[in-house]
Amino acid sequence: MTALPTDYGSLIRELQRRAALIRQPVSGVFELTERCHLSCQMCYVRHSARDLAQRAKELSAAEWLRLAHDAADNGMVFLLLTGGEVFLRPDFFEIYTPLTRMGLILTIFTNGTLITDKIAQRLAEAPPSLTEITLYGATAATYETVTGLAGSYARCCAGIEALLKHRVPLGLKTTITRHNVGELEAMQQMARNWGVSFAGAWMLSKRRDGNHSEVEDCRLSAQECVSLEATDRISADEWVETAFRDSSLNKDSNFNCQAGKTAFVINSSGEMNPCLSLSQPAVRPLEIGFRAAWEGLQRFVGETPPPETACRACDTRSYCPRCPAWSAMETGTLTEAVPYLCDIARLRKEHYEGMQG
Repeated sequence: MTALPTDYGSLIRELQRRAALIRQPVSGVFELTERCHLSCQMCYVRHSARDLAQRAKELSAAEWLRLAHDAADNGMVFLLLTGGEVFLRPDFFEIYTPLTRMGLILTIFTNGTLITDKIAQRLAEAPPSLTEITLYGATAATYETVTGLAGSYARCCAGIEALLKHRVPLGLKTTITRHNVGELEAMQQMARNWGVSFAGAWMLSKRRDGNHSEVEDCRLSAQECVSLEATDRISADEWVETAFRDSSLNKDSNFNCQAGKTAFVINSSGEMNPCLSLSQPAVRPLEIGFRAAWEGLQRFVGETPPPETACRACDTRSYCPRCPAWSAMETGTLTEAVPYLCDIARLRKEHYEGMQG
């Protein structure tokens, strides 16, 4: 048997590769709530914290723990807890604390504004592998322009400081929009000052549920996206490498990631889907059992039609991040091209192949 790599990132990729060979659901995401007290225009979920109908749909702590045990029995090793905002749930630690005793590698996504010293102290008692906080700006004015909530910048910074004080593993990231892109370097410097990692994402999709989205008022143009990622050497090198692996792409496959192969998401009402951005096939593991739900998810992924002919024949496909989820949110289908991503792919090809010329 080939020895496993010792570098953490390489180790995780190798474990994912081996899990894919046997279709082991090694990576899970529990979306504990779709509600949030912030009002970010670009959010793909965006349900109010006061949405009582949405709250009524959320699984109980006992149901989440039942799902966790069933998933672990079927091979889940990595588990992400996300929202919405997970700390809106008053029973968060009724879910989290038992999970920490299951031997899982846990990650928490949060906006950090509800993290108090008491919450940080409780997390420190059995810390996650990582807590990731999204930072929406380097100043209160910009941050609160994005979030729509006065005082949220100071609360986010206080949450970060509380986690650092109690030595809870922490990383920062940002969702880059037209409103905060000018503070990207300042946010990076904030992360350096705190001594934590920092990452940014700038490709913003429409809402998952198909409701009206203001994302087009927020997201960068295709040219701005490519220009921005060109300043990030890791991102640039990754895309150049991808271009030279074009022959390895399965032209007839629509899912070219681990969704439904090693990874799954269960949303706040108990529906299992391939990823956070896709609301199909909505199988229900609490009703039919985890194994049957996982098998149904695999069938959905395997039977999804290939991308439309123009996509399969496109010479920029290896630079294109289009997937069934993006198609679903932007076109209402699982297969159609997304013009915004077509523009990004074309500009990426021009830029990165030009670097090789």
